[in-house]
Amino acid sequence: MEVPLTQEELNQDMTMIGVGRYRSHTEQAKQREGEGDTKYGQRLMRAALPKFSKGIEDMINGWNHANKSRWQHDLIDMKPEVIGFIALRSCLDRITARKTMNSLACFVGARIEDQVRCDFLVKHNPDKGEGIILGAKRRKKAGINHIRTHVRRSMMHESDKGLMEAFDSWRQRDRASCGAWLVELLRDCTGLIEYVYIQQKAGRKRATRFVVATQTTLDWVENFNTDRELLEPFWLPTADTPREWENIWDGGYDTAGTTLPKLPFIKTRNMEHLRDAPAVIPEPMEACNLIQQTPWRVNSEVLDVTSWAWENSLEITGFPSREDETLPPFSKAIHEDKEALTRWKMMAAGVYKRNASTKSRRLLVGKVLYLADKMRSTRFFYPSNCDFRGRVYNIPSFLGIQGPDMCRGLLRFSRGEKVKTNEAYRWLAIHGANTWGNDKVTLDKRVEWANDFAKDAQKIAANPKRELLWTEADKPFQFLAWCFEWAKLTSTGKLETFLPVSMDASNNGLQILSMLIRDPYGMSATNVLPTETPADIYRVVAERVEGYLRKDASEGRLFSKEWLQFGITRSTCKRPVMCYSYGLTSYSNRAYVVEWFEDEIHDRKRRSPFDPREKVMATNYLAGLVWQGIEEVLEKPKEVMQWFQECSRLISQKQRPLFWNSPSGFPVIQDYKQLHSKRVKTWVSGEATWIRFNEESDKICRRKQANGVSPNFVHALDAAALHKTVVRANKEAGIYDFAMVHDSYGTHATKCDDLSRILRDVFVNMFDVDLLSDWSKQLSDQHPDISFPSPPEFGDAKITKIHDSTYFFS
Repeated sequence: MEVPLTQEELNQDMTMIGVGRYRSHTEQAKQREGEGDTKYGQRLMRAALPKFSKGIEDMINGWNHANKSRWQHDLIDMKPEVIGFIALRSCLDRITARKTMNSLACFVGARIEDQVRCDFLVKHNPDKGEGIILGAKRRKKAGINHIRTHVRRSMMHESDKGLMEAFDSWRQRDRASCGAWLVELLRDCTGLIEYVYIQQKAGRKRATRFVVATQTTLDWVENFNTDRELLEPFWLPTADTPREWENIWDGGYDTAGTTLPKLPFIKTRNMEHLRDAPAVIPEPMEACNLIQQTPWRVNSEVLDVTSWAWENSLEITGFPSREDETLPPFSKAIHEDKEALTRWKMMAAGVYKRNASTKSRRLLVGKVLYLADKMRSTRFFYPSNCDFRGRVYNIPSFLGIQGPDMCRGLLRFSRGEKVKTNEAYRWLAIHGANTWGNDKVTLDKRVEWANDFAKDAQKIAANPKRELLWTEADKPFQFLAWCFEWAKLTSTGKLETFLPVSMDASNNGLQILSMLIRDPYGMSATNVLPTETPADIYRVVAERVEGYLRKDASEGRLFSKEWLQFGITRSTCKRPVMCYSYGLTSYSNRAYVVEWFEDEIHDRKRRSPFDPREKVMATNYLAGLVWQGIEEVLEKPKEVMQWFQECSRLISQKQRPLFWNSPSGFPVIQDYKQLHSKRVKTWVSGEATWIRFNEESDKICRRKQANGVSPNFVHALDAAALHKTVVRANKEAGIYDFAMVHDSYGTHATKCDDLSRILRDVFVNMFDVDLLSDWSKQLSDQHPDISFPSPPEFGDAKITKIHDSTYFFS
């Protein structure tokens, strides 16, 4: 029998896992001689580099230029901060180890020579230089010697072909002299290191000189790590009900008698914001308390199947492969064919990129399954707080209702509700259709689909490891959880349901922008206004893009026919349209189009109509059409966004932050500062390495303020709607279990009718007032010396129609 975890055990685990994780990262860095990557290494780097670089500059300026060695000639042409970064990083990577002066000097000198060599390559072979270095970068797992060998051999090949001059390598004496000079200067400028002399062999006359960290440095590193490791616990769910938020400093985790740090109600690095914020923010705190007091359990049936699927490398949507993708076949013929070699390299680069992404997703699956197994026998809660816009987030990581499909499928409410009414039956059926992917049809058709699927659900529930139809769902793990309950209900006619049933908004960002301006087109396209069937804004934009392609194809435009044959779907435009109201840029738009195309090729096993060398031009062309379609379809929301930006610019010109209260009373402050940054670019061992020192100034960053105001205002409104909905649902309908994810509202199927009615009433009450004029008045009251432009004119749509919109949230 499994024993539930106690809160004391979880508190100890949070501390010890956090400490263990911190120490593991530190030890791994030491073993690979990469202490410069640790938190203490980065802190030492930021503190020491400016002074060290200045010392290098002063010394170089004082050299006798008439009598210089080879390495001195090369250092004169380099930036002092680049020299300083390479030398300091080389020493910091071994800061707690003991190295002989000779070995460390040669190592530092070799790294400086690498920089000189790469600079020479880029200067004398501008067409291929950076590509060669990037090729070396992809070999970083093979070790530093392989990387250096790749660069050297590539340069020799280019030189033999007459494409660049040959590089005159340093002699060992140059490396040792250069490295020794820099190590000595580092000791004098920073005091981080010192020399110790040790008699290594009996009878040897001279002691060996070692370079070690000073005792002051070692003590500082030890104290830094001791403090830091306790400040980074691995936040877990709690076995005890979280403390209610009574003020911004008291709530969530009960840290009394533990080493756990306190977390504030508002998650922000702006401590001035926390000090100026009201001590109590009633409605948001009440909503957050209700959300974090919802008890959860792991869905053991889904966990058993998920663990089995992972161990057996089952191919499921969103599930990463346990094996790396293999490189495309390579032959001597490819090596001898320049064009074929170029195509192979481009395909190989894609494989490297996808394997890196797959690795991180594998780690996520492992962590989720570990936590689910750990919490299997325990009823638990998710302590929560808000970001600076008021959005509610669970504090624990990885396994949570705000995570991806697998996480949500692994969770169920701890409290059950008996399905006794047709309404509860109907909502459970709709949830099944939605998680399968049949969510673009009417609600009646979704219920009909679920009824028709009953026998399949019963087969899946009886043997999910053999009946694998569930793996074809859009959200397979949530769908599997539904199958277990639907099978019981349809076979016995009785069910105590523990399933969170969610109703999702139709692109809530665009819904909000359209409601703010009463835009009838935008409100209809996003299901704010009543429609007989669900509207699909993504399909509308996709059809617009298809129209552009057909026109271009008739005119013989390059790539247009290929894209038409490949097919433009709602998925092509979904991410760009979804993110438009949250500050989409042309760059991120193209990235989303490329991501969609690569998913079609590699996940759906479709054949690319383009040569690898054409991919960039082809996706750029399509991304431009997607952007054009979005701009034309979303003309009115664009006006609102531009008005927000203009108001922000006027305030930023006065060097003042933006501040307003959301409809739920949450204080929002947008205060993006300019960063004074110093960027150092080096080619360390063939790898492009950047280090950037950022310090906040007192000046407002006008660009960030303008770009951030529209998405932040939209997020503040969706957060306010969630606050109000949760509080009213609890008071008016007795709802006590909530599965809330910003624009996805969930509870038991038995309570969905009430939640659906209340959330519509909340949105009507919020948006039936002129929120744009209200925001403008708040700004005018704060800044009477600024004349703000009038808000955009309203359309003729009626907010009250939301009451009759079946698909507003569905």
